[in-house]
Amino acid sequence: MIETPTQTKSQTFDLLNFEDTLQKIKSQAICSEHDPEGLKKEFQWLKESGALKIVLPGEALDFNQPNMPELLNLLKAVGKANLSVGRIFEGHINTLYLIHLYANAQQKKEWYQGVQDQGHLFGVWNTQAQNGIQFYPEADQFKISGIKTFCSGVGIVDRALITGNIDYTDRKGWQMAIVDMSGISEQNIDKNSWKPLGMQASGSYTVDFSGYLLDESDLISKPGIYLNQPYFSGGAIRFAAVHLGGAEAIAENTIEYLLSLNRTEDPIQRLRLSNIMMQLVSGRLWLEKAGQHYDEWADDKTHEQDLIAFANMTRVTIEDICLRIMDESNKCIGARGLMAPYDMERIFRDLTFYLRQPAPDATRLNVADFFIKKQQTGHESNI
Repeated sequence: MIETPTQTKSQTFDLLNFEDTLQKIKSQAICSEHDPEGLKKEFQWLKESGALKIVLPGEALDFNQPNMPELLNLLKAVGKANLSVGRIFEGHINTLYLIHLYANAQQKKEWYQGVQDQGHLFGVWNTQAQNGIQFYPEADQFKISGIKTFCSGVGIVDRALITGNIDYTDRKGWQMAIVDMSGISEQNIDKNSWKPLGMQASGSYTVDFSGYLLDESDLISKPGIYLNQPYFSGGAIRFAAVHLGGAEAIAENTIEYLLSLNRTEDPIQRLRLSNIMMQLVSGRLWLEKAGQHYDEWADDKTHEQDLIAFANMTRVTIEDICLRIMDESNKCIGARGLMAPYDMERIFRDLTFYLRQPAPDATRLNVADFFIKKQQTGHESNI
């Protein structure tokens, strides 16, 4: 069960209905990675439940209010149901947060209304190779040249936030822009580029945006702001929450599997389950504290480095927790439990692949540097 927001918050989000939605997503997961329509059903259910608009002004987890612990818990719950759905849903939330932070009033009105009235799904696609995105001026518009990789949710994402290089008068640097995906041809989507170990259902294809024309109103704020701290590094706690949801699914499935075989009286199995649950509870506590720190520190420049360090610590600690839970579960269930039709076969693949986030070693070094600097300057950490 997911924790409910306090009763003083908007009641437009039907939590009971959302529990039903999560169960449907979980039940569909065994088929979704082979469904030619991808995750359309799942995101239609999320739309109907109100989840796609939950962070908008006046909604239950409004970004204007201190709701990060509840939002992380929601992301964890979606990841627990299906990690591929969780990945795309986190991208939607991430995009809406960037719009909340940096878009002007008219842009917010237009894009929020698209979510409210039409159920638009947003995604943020930043990864690219050597042939990345460039924005070139053309008359009173900007023409895109280049390709993005790992574009999760292609085919169901309605509006994509992409980043690229721009060099035009006072606009120079890494620029954010919103693309209406209905203007991108199927021929520009390389589905053969996505042959992963796991997360197949996320449809994280390569997309060629070359030739697409942007208006000035499609550009979000000034170049370089996408990387603003502490929001850029601090956002890692959101995908860490989805990761932990996958680990939670593994924990529950492990217990169910052992119960089905009447193996829960085995003392070795009970020791392994004890290790799994202690790791899981530790991850929940890290997430809770990360959410609290985010609400307290995100807009306080005096705590910027504290927030970045704690987000980095949360990210790598939850990665370790997930790996430990998978290792213990693997010993519990053996080869038989890792075969289809058991859900564990898919969840193990998905979580193994999803945990491979950029620069894990650099993230750990940054944590060490934070504490070394604090010691050198004689300042105590707020963490």
